Amino acid sequence: MSILYICKKTQIIEFNNIPSILNPQSTAFVLESFISSCDYKVKKLLYNFVSKEVLYELNKKHLNHHTDTDIITFDYSSGKRLEAEIFISPWAIDRSAKREGQTVEDETLRVLSHGVLHCMGHNDTTIVEKEQMRKLENQFIQMFHVKHRNHV
Repeated sequence: MSILYICKKTQIIEFNNIPSILNPQSTAFVLESFISSCDYKVKKLLYNFVSKEVLYELNKKHLNHHTDTDIITFDYSSGKRLEAEIFISPWAIDRSAKREGQTVEDETLRVLSHGVLHCMGHNDTTIVEKEQMRKLENQFIQMFHVKHRNHV
């Protein structure tokens, strides 16, 4: 099931197979707010929630990695306008949530923000970069819980 959220003027956030734990409209609203707070704009973000097997094949084909992952981001952004196609594995999110002692909702939110943070130029290869990425992901999760309550 595909759900389209039209932001301000031709800015689009679209979800395919979004888990039922998230409301697509409020999730898109908070994503747009978070992105705006980082001084970026959305051109188009396409989130695809896919099976473990599909994400594994994408990881193997496009990144030559032979491991499971929770997210792969194809970034087409230009400057401060974000455009990306993002593939997410709910299976991997469930596994990470259990391992990290997080709710599935918060871990899903973490992964949603992780993709856009990569599009903004943030990396997570060093310990310092991982700490910065985690800090920003946590800001998004906190923003979601505050804005979601006020938006619904």
